[in-house]
Amino acid sequence: MTASASPASVEEGRGAFGPPMAGMVPLFTVLGVLTLAAWNFYLTAVGFFALWFPGYQWPFVASMTYQAMNVIGTSAMVKIGQRVPFRPAYVFSLTLQMIMILVMPMLAFWSPEKADGEDITPSTWGFALALMCCAVLGLAESCFTSLICGLAGSMGDPKLMGAIMAGQGIVGVVCPVLMLSLKFLSGDPMQWKYQVVFGFFGFCAALQLLGLFLVRFVPASHQDTRQPEANMVDVVRSFTGSFTAVDSARLLHTPRNVKEVLKDVMPQLVNVSMIFVVTFVVFPGVAASWAPQLEFFTSKGKLGQDWYTTLVVGIFQIFDVVGRSTPQALQKMGVTPSRLSIPVWIRCLFISAFMLLQRHPNSLPAPWQDYLSFLTMALFAASNGWCSTLAMIYGPQQVQHPDEQHRAGVIMELGLIIGIFAGSVFALLTQLGVQ
Repeated sequence: MTASASPASVEEGRGAFGPPMAGMVPLFTVLGVLTLAAWNFYLTAVGFFALWFPGYQWPFVASMTYQAMNVIGTSAMVKIGQRVPFRPAYVFSLTLQMIMILVMPMLAFWSPEKADGEDITPSTWGFALALMCCAVLGLAESCFTSLICGLAGSMGDPKLMGAIMAGQGIVGVVCPVLMLSLKFLSGDPMQWKYQVVFGFFGFCAALQLLGLFLVRFVPASHQDTRQPEANMVDVVRSFTGSFTAVDSARLLHTPRNVKEVLKDVMPQLVNVSMIFVVTFVVFPGVAASWAPQLEFFTSKGKLGQDWYTTLVVGIFQIFDVVGRSTPQALQKMGVTPSRLSIPVWIRCLFISAFMLLQRHPNSLPAPWQDYLSFLTMALFAASNGWCSTLAMIYGPQQVQHPDEQHRAGVIMELGLIIGIFAGSVFALLTQLGVQ
């Protein structure tokens, strides 16, 4: 008698490494928020750190340090992630992020040699320690994100990876809204007051405390519940029909190395890397240089330019969440794993479009270029969300065994980070010839 399995039994097998899949999507959405919470809170307040560490090119140096450590950490997790105990690593990496995100603003406020209004003389040791905190933050976040993406990949439900991507988009919207709200409530939206800064980063720490509480509800990682090695009795049972098809497949599976898994995942790895290369080549740098035409903005001088940039970034954050939450829109158009590269490479056209809008701010009569800019940004953001979410979903689906799906999930996260890092570096080339 040969073993057979119904679709229902296969679906049960996919969730066999943890509790039932019901209710997991909201949990993984929250986990998605936590994977990028520290980075988004830091990025939203980067102007604060630039103000308190003048002369050190903080936005560029700190961001490159963070991204470099993130790449190193995720690369290590691709190799050793399956041997790392899930829950201890989860708690340690999230706790470390919480400490770093609180220590960094403390160093900014209390380490300068002189602080008289806007006349600030930063200390070398304060800058060095803050930069070290940024590096540790990158390593800790790479560990935590790899754990979560690997877990989602190994559980076999594509909705979980989609939930992570949606959560990452949501936190991108929450941060600027929270920052603006705190600034207006402080009575002076142009200043970085103590209560604004610590209220802002304290909210991030509160989210991370919530994550520490939720660890008890996170499904057990497959490496924590791995079956013991098969003996001869198990092998006989697999051929006499005592095992389901899913059990037999796992029993007879021989683990493959990283190179073999990478070969299967490579098309989606290229897709997700290219998506974020294109995105970060022009965003936020090029988009932040767009000049407004609407009188509401032009009549307010520098403040109007600041508000206009905030609006443009806000459009991206909102429509990125829309795209991440509705990847089925592309699937309904027939975008399969083999066809995803088509919209991914079409997105390269946005690089030229963004640069033209920057270099020729009045090509269209007012206010039509502003409207065109808003529409271009909305399509750019939505396509970023659609394509990146599908790539992250399709990646782990290219392999079958949970061990390999776990590794594929971490590999996809590495591709995403490499895309962000490469795009941020290539973004410098877009400003050649701009005065």
